[in-house]
Amino acid sequence: MGEYRSVVNDLSGHVEGAVVQAQSVRDVFMSSPSSTVNNVIKEVRSLKVAATLYRALASLTALATIVGARRGGTPLDGMATVCNSLGIASSWTESPAIWIAERAGLVGGVAQILLMVGLLVLPRPKQLGWDLGQTMEWRGPSTVVLSLALSVQSDHAWPALFLVGLLAAVGLWVLSWSQRRHNRSDHVTVAVGSILLAVIYAPLLVFVWLFARDMGSRPYELVDS
Repeated sequence: MGEYRSVVNDLSGHVEGAVVQAQSVRDVFMSSPSSTVNNVIKEVRSLKVAATLYRALASLTALATIVGARRGGTPLDGMATVCNSLGIASSWTESPAIWIAERAGLVGGVAQILLMVGLLVLPRPKQLGWDLGQTMEWRGPSTVVLSLALSVQSDHAWPALFLVGLLAAVGLWVLSWSQRRHNRSDHVTVAVGSILLAVIYAPLLVFVWLFARDMGSRPYELVDS
């Protein structure tokens, strides 16, 4: 996703000292293919502990939901399956499952409220500077995937999917009447991309930690002999 813009640099009034002024610089490309990847790595490495744990929890819950859905179960069933595959005790998943089952209506209602608010506050193209990786600065996408997982766990998956479809239809209808420069494909790309990044956040965090370069390091400088 990118855009060419015309940037006008006009200096008026009294300016002291030497000044180099460009009246107009045209065809400035606002994004590059590698900027999104670099920004994702930067955001993953710079986030605070609490925010990182929240995003990681939402990501792991979303991945467990996918595993559980493939076996016809719930997110906690998916977590138990993964734990058993790794040789880790999975008995800890029973207590949360029982607690949510006893309060399915309350948990499902809260999850749908969080889902609705999360979808409404998803980042927009104008807030990103045409860089999809900047969606990592928002916690809304993580809240959306966590809310969907809670909806599935509390047996409110269909109401949640209906809510997602309704808000998506209303949003596309509103965008069809908008005169702004961002078209519908840009908004859809940002919304879907931010949710996908929230889902794969935990694997991405592990990958960056294993292979990324420490921020405090400085590049080596070549010295001519």
